[in-house]
Amino acid sequence: MSTALMERSWTSRLLVFSLTAAIAVSVIYLPQSMLTDMATNLGVASGVASIVATTVQMGYALGILLLVPLSDRTHPRKQITVQSLILAAALIASAVVPEVVSVAVGFLVVGLVANIAQVLIPAATRMAPADRRAATTSTLVGVLLIGIFGGRIVSSLLVEAIGWRWVIIIFAAMVLAIIPFLRRALDAELPVDGAPTGYGRLLLATVGLLRRSPALLQASFVQFFVFAIFNATWTVMVLYLTEAPFNWSILAAGLFGVVGLAAGIVTPLTGRFVERVGSLAVSGIFIAVLLVSTLAMIVDSSNLAMFAITMFLATWANQSILSANQMRVLAANPGRSAQANTLFMFFVFLGGAVGAFLGPIAFAAGGIPRVALLSAAFVIVAAVGWIVTGLWSRRARRGNAGRAVAEPSEA
Repeated sequence: MSTALMERSWTSRLLVFSLTAAIAVSVIYLPQSMLTDMATNLGVASGVASIVATTVQMGYALGILLLVPLSDRTHPRKQITVQSLILAAALIASAVVPEVVSVAVGFLVVGLVANIAQVLIPAATRMAPADRRAATTSTLVGVLLIGIFGGRIVSSLLVEAIGWRWVIIIFAAMVLAIIPFLRRALDAELPVDGAPTGYGRLLLATVGLLRRSPALLQASFVQFFVFAIFNATWTVMVLYLTEAPFNWSILAAGLFGVVGLAAGIVTPLTGRFVERVGSLAVSGIFIAVLLVSTLAMIVDSSNLAMFAITMFLATWANQSILSANQMRVLAANPGRSAQANTLFMFFVFLGGAVGAFLGPIAFAAGGIPRVALLSAAFVIVAAVGWIVTGLWSRRARRGNAGRAVAEPSEA
């Protein structure tokens, strides 16, 4: 096959992988964009309906921890196919059950199996031509944010016309429709680790990495609180914009997700910044930006233009901190990057579940200003974690320098 044909073939595959990753991650954010319609249809308060947004995030975190490690022992085509079929079935079940507890349970299962992108990204990177591996990884990671906010926008465009139940069924159909293309795109010859490690042993080895990697523990602590802020604010966004003083339609409120999309477009620039000044410095800079943004929400939430700018900065800072911390985790664990990333993303979405739970409670107690105060408290905790990390890193460098000096003298 000529080089041009190989390039076109890989581009086609990457398009399929990108669509798959975007669709899979979008479903775990569907409840956030449809909370108002769900609450009305189910006959419950919006705060009660928000439990659906919490359970799906919790399921996603558990799925990353319990299912993603299986990709070391199972061919990605088989694993992703099975998870996609279960995902579609869980979405359909969630769309037809009659009351909020059943919907919450259904979305718990949705979250549990929706971590398809976390299995697909390392598989696609291994498949990619050598000169396109870095681009493949960055493309698929960037697609996730597009899926998060693109799904919000699409669901908002549809929910007022057909209702939240049919929106979920449409997304289930999208999951099913992509399966044949995905199976064709995934290489049957893709090597799989054939080590006879049992599932329990594999899981214990993954969890044990927290003890052996201080960088992983530190980055996970910071990112837990940072991503809690992301979900605390974005979970209540539709509720906020559809109430006084704005009284927007659900469609208009969903289109506010364009602010998040814009933040996603500029986030890849963080990668170049990390290369120049280091991941720890970048995360500290954007923690400061995030603190300023959350405090600004307290005073500018009634001014839509200013609020949009604030949400753009907060989302950009959030995703930039995520990018910097993830790069630090992977760099610190070069021989165990898959296990390290599994644990890191588990804590990311566990924090997201906490934010999705506490955000609506804070909103009910005092609107966006109360959510902003909650977020500012989370930023302060994350900042303390970052300071401790900096002190530890400085001490570790001094210790390494001391050993480097001592070794020649001992010789």
